[in-house]
Amino acid sequence: MTTLALLDFVSQWWNELNLARQVFYGIGIIAGVVALILGLLAIIGMDQHDAVDSIGASDVGDGGGGIFSVKPMTGFFLGFGWAGGFALDGGLGMFAALVVATIAGGVLTAIIVVMFRAIYAMRSDGTMRTEDALNATGTVYITLPPSKAAGGQVVVSFRGRQETFAALNAADRAVPSGDRVKVIQILDSRTVVVEPL
Repeated sequence: MTTLALLDFVSQWWNELNLARQVFYGIGIIAGVVALILGLLAIIGMDQHDAVDSIGASDVGDGGGGIFSVKPMTGFFLGFGWAGGFALDGGLGMFAALVVATIAGGVLTAIIVVMFRAIYAMRSDGTMRTEDALNATGTVYITLPPSKAAGGQVVVSFRGRQETFAALNAADRAVPSGDRVKVIQILDSRTVVVEPL
């Protein structure tokens, strides 16, 4: 089907609709276009929600998790418009179509809010906090001199990542490269005190 034939088909379909069905389907079509634009923006990485996503104080600031942010509201109108149009097409009266449309919009909104809250709950800011390394275990990278003398390094695994720190050895014996150690004190953002395991 060519573009011109498709436009002619859509125009003919639209003209055959009564006013109520045009309103419902119009809402659904506009919401669908907005959803498509939001999806395309997300694909190219421009869905940073700063000016676009928040509407009102009920948005919890988590990029779609608030019930009155753009994504859930778009979902509501998408479900509302299409469900109302289909309900009228199915022979329901105007009041019944409004009820069906409202329920469908509410369900779609709830699904979107729950989905976005679940997605944003899994986010991690990736910021390393040295204090999270306390009590973590690691491996000696450069031999640790005894009695907190400087010069040694350890690789510590914590919070799903590995970091290399300058390390002071709490033991009175040297700890060779490859031995396992435990972080017992954080001195600063790049230096820890360890003890052999």
